[in-house]
Amino acid sequence: MNSSDMILVLMEKLRVGGIVDLSTVDWYGNASLVVFLSGCNFRCPYCQNSSLIPGDYGEDMSLDALRKRIEVNIDLLDSVVFSGGEPLLQRDGLMEALEVVRSLGLKTMIETNGSHPEVVENLLKRGLLDRVALDVKAPLEDEVYGRVIGVPALGGAAVNGVKNTLETCKGFGVEVEVRTTVVPKISDEPWFIRSIASSIRELCVAYQLQQFDNLGDILSPELKMLSPPSRERMLKLAQEALEEGVKEVYVKTRELGLERVK
Repeated sequence: MNSSDMILVLMEKLRVGGIVDLSTVDWYGNASLVVFLSGCNFRCPYCQNSSLIPGDYGEDMSLDALRKRIEVNIDLLDSVVFSGGEPLLQRDGLMEALEVVRSLGLKTMIETNGSHPEVVENLLKRGLLDRVALDVKAPLEDEVYGRVIGVPALGGAAVNGVKNTLETCKGFGVEVEVRTTVVPKISDEPWFIRSIASSIRELCVAYQLQQFDNLGDILSPELKMLSPPSRERMLKLAQEALEEGVKEVYVKTRELGLERVK
């Protein structure tokens, strides 16, 4: 095998930390297969998928194997969602995986932290995305953002990445759903949600508040000891976003899953 063949083999694989074969809560109104890709450049202390942070976690999966996995339930599926970790770190494999999904006639969505807007732009130019779920972790202020993502030095770059991702998607006319995880003592105050909402209200089709879940593989031992915010608290924060002018707001809780707030 020559070097070019080796590159081809590597590009035909994804490093996968897990797959959910059928989900109705990752893309509202759609039945989705969800692929969790390994590797992340953030260290959010509340991350409940912290096992996915190392790039070598999980197993290599060929695109042929992915295709076969999708085909098992294809009659039930509307879409395939690529999450993480940060899926855009596996740029080439992700691009080819999206092409596989397209060939099967399904819609596509990525869940990203916004740190690689240039990759999003490339995927959009190729017509490979129907929707982008963008994790906006905090108000778009460098110091606050760096603290919340657990990498203070990346605060400014992360804020710029989020802004550029939003503008890029707007330019291509692709739907963006913004998501924020509501965490006790970090992101559960009205001012926090209002600040985010005011920044994204003209640039997204929906805003989803996700309930912190302490049952996951939480990166911070201190946060793992805290209880999730109540559904009532989540609904009150959703009202804050609505009052800031976001037209479509959802909460995602352990009790009732994904529900729209009006």
